[in-house]
This record gives sequence, structure tokens and C-alpha cells, in this order.
Amino acid sequence: MSAKYIQKRGNVWYFRRRVKAGCEGLHRDASGKPQSVLFFSLKTVDQREAAKRADEHARRQDALWANHLRGTDEAVSPKAALARLEAAGVKPGDGVRFRDTLTIDRLIDELTGGPYEPFEYQPEPSPQNRLTLDLLMGKQVPRTLSDAKGKHIELGKGPRNKIGQQQFDRAWDLLMGITGDAIITDVRRDHANQFVAKLRERGVSAETIRKYVYQVKPVLDTAIREFELKLERGNPFEGLTVSEGEASQPSKRLPYSADELRAIQQKCRETDDQRRWAISLLSDTGARQAEIVGLRKEDVFLSDHVPHILIRPNQNRRLKNKQSERRVPLVGEALWAVQRAMTTEGENLFPVFQPKSLDKEFNANTASAALNKWMKDKELAKKGQGLHSFRHTFVDRLRDAGVPKDIREQIGGWKPQGVSEGYGQGFSLARLREAMLKVVITG
Repeated sequence: MSAKYIQKRGNVWYFRRRVKAGCEGLHRDASGKPQSVLFFSLKTVDQREAAKRADEHARRQDALWANHLRGTDEAVSPKAALARLEAAGVKPGDGVRFRDTLTIDRLIDELTGGPYEPFEYQPEPSPQNRLTLDLLMGKQVPRTLSDAKGKHIELGKGPRNKIGQQQFDRAWDLLMGITGDAIITDVRRDHANQFVAKLRERGVSAETIRKYVYQVKPVLDTAIREFELKLERGNPFEGLTVSEGEASQPSKRLPYSADELRAIQQKCRETDDQRRWAISLLSDTGARQAEIVGLRKEDVFLSDHVPHILIRPNQNRRLKNKQSERRVPLVGEALWAVQRAMTTEGENLFPVFQPKSLDKEFNANTASAALNKWMKDKELAKKGQGLHSFRHTFVDRLRDAGVPKDIREQIGGWKPQGVSEGYGQGFSLARLREAMLKVVITG
């Protein structure tokens, strides 16, 4: 966070900022004189804390000034309302705690257009001024979209890497351009449809639109749950129509037949390099692509009584959910691939997928593109088939072999459906290996 608008006097940090032109009347000193410069103590000796507090003040001021200069009654901003109270030197609820004081009376007059005599007609304040009055009189501060984002990230549900952060930011910049930092309960289905419409205008695919929607919908789900909000029609981003006709359906991932899988595994043996080892490991574990290419050698246990890999969060990547952390036995081509990969240098199982420079982050999507391209170029994968098809294929193989559902779910790291499955330690590695050996392709 940049240390803007702070300066030190003695041991204490102060806030100093020039008021935006046209907004001086919003900030008055004790005598009622408009202020062109804001200067006050941040009440801390810690520079980091001072920067944080200054940033919070600046954000509220920006909202207040933008709202004032826009001059519209349509946009209602809790941050602007809080900044208006702050500018007057009062806090939410002070209208109740310090009733009939000069400062409170003056602010009420400013917000209502008064003073009024008891017999005079009093016009309804603008929505923004009404909100400010409500906060002055102790009403709870409404939660906004930025509050929703903050809570979502605070709970550890935010973007997992730099690429994810960029996608998240693009989606939220688009939404904010439509709604502004709206009160969550004011966000409507129409806003969500506008969000989709703007993406359509850009000519992006239905699949990309879904990715944008998924950057917003879970955040609102978090807000509804954590802030205990009651939205009459639920999450406005739930069940959106992304596009018309066939394009609105998710692209179907096709599984591989036994012959296709055998051809891929044989070609990987012939080529015998890091990228092909990764494909072989995917083909006989059913793991997610990011889980495999992000493995480290410390996650490999070849000398164990049941050779296996440990899929867990590491410095390369996080996991999709809690159930994703698991041990997966190595059988068939997966065992061969890991034995070959352990001969590479360094701590990562597949160094080829690591970024070339220290200032860049690991990106599993880059690996995905290269591996998918190789399979297409070698005519090993048809349209609709790709790396993720290995996962679909593996669960089909297990099901066809009569492997029980709960064992399939433990191998693949899928979320259990029943309550009872949340108890105990799960199946042993030996039992999982026995199930996986049933689907190894030979010949």
C-alpha cells in the first residue's frame, strides 16, 4: 500500500490532503468555514498503520467528492455518507448520542435544506442525504460490493495466483462500471444481464463469459451468507443465460476410448521427456492438470509399501478444495512417469513447467496449452478431447470396473455427497491401489 497523504509530526503521523475543487463546502472547521486542505492526526506512531488509515480516509473522501460533483440522486454511496459525517466531525449514531448540539443541528439542516419551522413543508431529502441522515441517527451502515470483495478475500476465497487476480480484477472492473460500489441489496438481475451483454458486445465466447460470471457470483454468495443478507430473489448472478442456442451450453469434454488412451501412452513412452511424463501421470491417476504439473519431489513416495504421490498445496499452486488434498497410488504409466521424472534436477518434479525468470509466477495454464497442442498436432486428441478428458476417462474406467463410488471419489478428490463419508480416515492406499490396478491398460 502506498503511503499517500501522510506526514509525520514528532512521533505521530498526520493526514494531509487538498480538497477537490468544488467540494470545499463539504468540509468545514469548528466555526463553519469551508476547508481547502484537510489536516488531522491519524493517532498512530506506526507508518504502516498510518498508511492504512489514510487510505481508508481517502477512499471515503473520493466517494463523497465524486457523488457531490456528479450531482445525481440516483447513486447512493455508504462511503460518501460516512465521509460526509466525518467531514462534519461526527460519527454514525452521534445524532442520537448528542441530540440538539450545534454541530448536529447544522449538519441536519445541510442535509434537509433547512432549517424549517414546525409548520413548514419539508421536502424529502435526496437518497444520498437520506442515507447520511440515517447513519447519523444510528442506522446500520449498508454493505456494498467492495465490502463483499473484502470479506471474500479475507476468508481466503480470493484469486490463487497472479493470473487469477488479473481475471478477477477485469470482471470486477466491468461490474463496477455498471453498478459502481453499490449497496449489495440494490444489485439487481438487470445489472447481471448488463454484465453479460457487455461481454457479448466484446465478442468473447460463451465459455469466457462464464468465467467472468464466476469471478462475481461466488463473492455475492459469500456476502449473502456472511452478512446474513436477505435478497428477495437470491443471488442476481445465479443461473444467468450466457448466450442463446447451442452456444449457451458448456463445451462437452469427451473421454478417450481404450484404444485412444493406449495410443497416447505409447507415444509418450516413445518421446520420453518431461512433458510426456506429465501426460502419462495424468492418464493413470485421474488427477487435475494443475495438481500434476505443480508437484514437487517431496510429494513423491516411491519407496513406500504402496508407491504414491501426495497432492497437497505447495508454493507452486493451491488446491481446488479441502477434498483435493489426498494420496494417490502410482500404477501403470503413472508409476513409469514418476520414476522417470525423479531423475530431473531440482526440487520440482517437472522443472520444464517452472517460469524462466524469478519475477514470474508458476502458471499451470501455460503447461496445459502446450500439452494440449502436442496431442492435437499428433492427432492423439479429437475436438472436445484434452487434458481434462483424462479425468473424465479415469472415472469412467473405475466405474466400468465396478469400483464403488466412495473409492472413486477418494482417488479423484471429489467432494463427498453424504454426511457419513466425512468421518474416519478413508480407504487405505493398498485398497485404492487394488481398485486402480483394475483399470490399467496393457498391451
